[in-house]
Amino acid sequence: MKNSKWIKGMTGAMALTLTLAGCQTGGGDPKASGTPDAQKGQSGQAAATGQASGGGKVVDKKIEVNVYMRPRTESVESNDLLWMKPIVEKTNVYFKWLKAPNDDKDYIEKFNLTLAGGDLPDLMEATPDLLNKGGENGAFEPLNKLIDQYMPNFKKILEKNPQILKDIKSDDGNIYFFPQISAVKTINLQIVRQDWLDKVGMKAPTTTDELYQVLKAFKEKDPNGNGKNDEIPFTTRNKLKGLLPFVEPFGVSFEEDFYVENGQVKYTYTNPKLKEALAFVAKLYREGLIDKEYITNDQKVWESRFTNQVSGFTFDSFPRIEYLEKLVAKAEPKVEMIGITPLKGPSGDAYTKSQQTLIKNGFAISSKSKYKAELAKMHDWFYSEEGQLAMNFGKLGETYTMENGKPKYTDLVMKDPNKSPLIKMFELGHREFAYQWDIRYENAMVTPKIEKIRDSITPFIKDKYPVALSFKQQERDVLNSKFAEITTYKDEMVNKFIMGAESLDKFDDYVKNIEKIGLDNVLKIQQAAYERYTKR
Repeated sequence: MKNSKWIKGMTGAMALTLTLAGCQTGGGDPKASGTPDAQKGQSGQAAATGQASGGGKVVDKKIEVNVYMRPRTESVESNDLLWMKPIVEKTNVYFKWLKAPNDDKDYIEKFNLTLAGGDLPDLMEATPDLLNKGGENGAFEPLNKLIDQYMPNFKKILEKNPQILKDIKSDDGNIYFFPQISAVKTINLQIVRQDWLDKVGMKAPTTTDELYQVLKAFKEKDPNGNGKNDEIPFTTRNKLKGLLPFVEPFGVSFEEDFYVENGQVKYTYTNPKLKEALAFVAKLYREGLIDKEYITNDQKVWESRFTNQVSGFTFDSFPRIEYLEKLVAKAEPKVEMIGITPLKGPSGDAYTKSQQTLIKNGFAISSKSKYKAELAKMHDWFYSEEGQLAMNFGKLGETYTMENGKPKYTDLVMKDPNKSPLIKMFELGHREFAYQWDIRYENAMVTPKIEKIRDSITPFIKDKYPVALSFKQQERDVLNSKFAEITTYKDEMVNKFIMGAESLDKFDDYVKNIEKIGLDNVLKIQQAAYERYTKR
């Protein structure tokens, strides 16, 4: 049997599984898929050439599958929406979306309850760790054989990008999910009203000292021009993480719970550098320079801060620059939003760990699904050139056209008077299934201005603690109890330090309390998982 290059990156149980893959069936319904050899020959050949099987469809017979995935508030899920319709017609796979919460915590809670109940939908979206956990417990199908038999396009991606294989493998050597693969690294950055900077006669800040002076000027010099001292200079909808640009200049980041120093895993929130960072944030809070409701703000409140022109500074994703600009333009047509690079702090080092991870979420197939082979074929089409165009750009002639061999979004997407291109795409039915994000997609949906701002952040990005670690069940049990307790206590105390409800003189006591809860055990588990990850 001739093994693919991607197999060489795999070890142990997975390599054994793949050796068997050449002479066994996949997980699909044998009646629907024919004999094993026929399955491999027909489906593999069709996918390898990027061509669909019978009747131009990816899957011969029309099927409907249940899917639990993150919803979008911009539109209801429907196979008939402009973006989705050509995708389901091409693949012959129609979706029945199960109701899923918008809130991250509620989404995960329902995901875990569904797993515990045992009655799983055919496809489920979650983070790599949750999907690996479900796979190791038997809820999700190991995909090794299905990938080898039905997914030549996906295997090509793995061959070209060994880091992807490393990040999606579980420690038992199996692959349990199809990944969403990012195209760019930048995600959140500081967004500022340039027209407010002009009004107060200042330049965009580059250091924490300059930031303080800018926020103070926004507070005191009435940039909204209403004659009232009603400005809330900085606001956020991202709670504690929204304050990231104020702590990273001090050498600590809210983007990671753990960090590695000289090969040792350590806890971010007991890092001695955090005390100085919190002192700076507490000063901003005390003087009314950051939103005193940052911990409760939702998207509506956050937007209202801008539409009512009381805030001129935030920390959010780069596409939101244009989104906010359009919102504020209804009240102030001369508004200009810009994005700025990370601030230098006392150490003089400017960086950020805010980034899109290579692997975002993923989709796993229920081990009880009768459509395993069909879903593998569908996902392979998602990863194909044709599928990548459909997933990233929608319907040819409606949402994009080809110009000089390059896809270009139509005015329907790009020139909506009230919505940014990204929000418009979601409204048209764009959904984030498992496929490879396309840099052309990232570039096409933003203006040259935003593309330039986005790329200006890239040199400042530092790798953060890996998110693709995998844990054994007994390790998860400790994390679910001890680390959950630590997190609850940490959240409470860090917010108290910022709000002045607790003096930073108590920081050392706070650290001791976290150690008493069981930090040492948590760090030992993280260290072991991190070392297993580095050996994959």
